[in-house]
Amino acid sequence: GFYLWPLYFHKRFHSDPLDRERTRILFFLYSDMNEKNTGTGESLNRKDFWPLFTRKKNFNGDTRLQILAPLEPFLPNNKSIERDYSPVWSVFRAEKNAKTGANSQSLLWNLYRRDAAPASKKISLLFGFFQYQSNPQGKRWRIIYVPFGKSAKEMNSQPVPEKESP
Repeated sequence: GFYLWPLYFHKRFHSDPLDRERTRILFFLYSDMNEKNTGTGESLNRKDFWPLFTRKKNFNGDTRLQILAPLEPFLPNNKSIERDYSPVWSVFRAEKNAKTGANSQSLLWNLYRRDAAPASKKISLLFGFFQYQSNPQGKRWRIIYVPFGKSAKEMNSQPVPEKESP
């Protein structure tokens, strides 16, 4: 159905195992699409508000948010645009892999970047000028690419000074 077309447009399609619903306002200005596999219960969601953001969650549960998305609402599911051009104009990106638990955030073309997994974390500031990394082996800092701190492996490999007997 629609009201005052093209201001508001709503469409729903149901044919087992697919249930799809899409709401659009002013063509591509705002779009909200939901797809659900009624057999497995998995769902896909995509929201676009041109040119401010695009957010999507796929059937695997992986999510992606991008702030500033001038082409993505017009060309959804175009992997080339997402891979090659989106990093140029996106101000902020956040991605999460539901299966592995890994996630990453990037602000201002990696001026600030954070990558995390269940057992490790890496943070970079000023395009790598300051870096912090932690994992099960230990923690490490880097400032101007000079390493500081020791990993647990390095700490265990150093000889322990023996006590002198009196």
